[in-house]
Amino acid sequence: MLDRKLVAAAMQSREAYSAVATSDVPESLDEVLAPVWKAVAGYYERDPGALYVDVDVLTGAISGRNPKRVAATTALVQELANEPVSTENIRHMIFAQQREARGMALAAAIAGDKPQVEIEEALEAYESVLGGAEEDADDEGPGWSGVLSSRIDQSKRMPVSPRILNQYIGGGVCPGHNVTIFGRPESGKTALALTMACGFARRGKRVLYIGNEDPVQDLMVRAITNLTDATADEVAQDPEQYECKALEAGARHMVFRATAPGTIREIEALIKKHSPDVLFVDQLRNLSSGKSDNFTQLLDKNAQAVRALGKKYGLVTISVTQAGDSASGRPVLDMGDVDSSNTGIPGAADLMIGVGVTDALDRAGQRMLSLCKNKLGVVRQAQVVQLDPYRSKMK
Repeated sequence: MLDRKLVAAAMQSREAYSAVATSDVPESLDEVLAPVWKAVAGYYERDPGALYVDVDVLTGAISGRNPKRVAATTALVQELANEPVSTENIRHMIFAQQREARGMALAAAIAGDKPQVEIEEALEAYESVLGGAEEDADDEGPGWSGVLSSRIDQSKRMPVSPRILNQYIGGGVCPGHNVTIFGRPESGKTALALTMACGFARRGKRVLYIGNEDPVQDLMVRAITNLTDATADEVAQDPEQYECKALEAGARHMVFRATAPGTIREIEALIKKHSPDVLFVDQLRNLSSGKSDNFTQLLDKNAQAVRALGKKYGLVTISVTQAGDSASGRPVLDMGDVDSSNTGIPGAADLMIGVGVTDALDRAGQRMLSLCKNKLGVVRQAQVVQLDPYRSKMK
């Protein structure tokens, strides 16, 4: 019933159509409503200025090999055109439909004795829309008072490391900002992520670092070398001393957790447990997001989901992902160099930092950091930094 009303609303209002089109409702339509939705979408695409669907034009555009199916679809269009709907309540209708569809999917997964990971993913999808429209309606959003000081005033921003980056991003990042680090294998992505993580920890910010690529204990050792400015060999000479130094320098503000490969739901549970100011996800590509997704869809979903966690819990979120072959041997990278998801990942990011390296830069112990998307400032800058691989530090 809700599916039918949503398609009817889309026919009667372009605004309602836009709301439905940007949800996952179209994916759940049955074989009866799906052809109508396809025709409605085609109508609005052909006439960008249309405020509603002309039923006669729409029925004339419906075609197919099966005359009976065309006749049934045309009759349904006529019925939907006269369906009483409230386009003002379209968001509530969408959330209600999503709760219903995802609840049924969860029940089917449980009843069908599906693998645990599929049940957890179905549960995560269902929980994400519980109370959605009601919560949205109750939230009046931020007021005007204090908004400038909280976002523009540099003293209210969280500086990042390496420090050179702050002059290009308005002095730092704010809760809700989503940063993506990308580069080729062995380019120094994790060294940059750890430099940032340790920098936040030094300033007293709580950091949750999710690792699903490298062993998390190795990441912790690298964090100790960064915080103490000592090599792993030096740390090995007196582990207890350097552990104490690291804790004093900021390690007490850091929590490292391994996921294998991990889901957004697991990460959210860790956020609730540790209440971080900054979340690191290293790497996006390894998170599980449903068996039906191809790799690009997986990356798109994961990028959007991490961004959503930042907005929901008021965190700075920083994700690590790979660059494609196009980035090999190049110092300056751009958004299109992201592996596979060169639309979804950039679309979710407020700041994208590409880690570029050439043979000459590598011999000099340097990397090029390209701010190839920068909504935090006005400059898209490429900056050379020094890389100290023995201390996992960029400066």
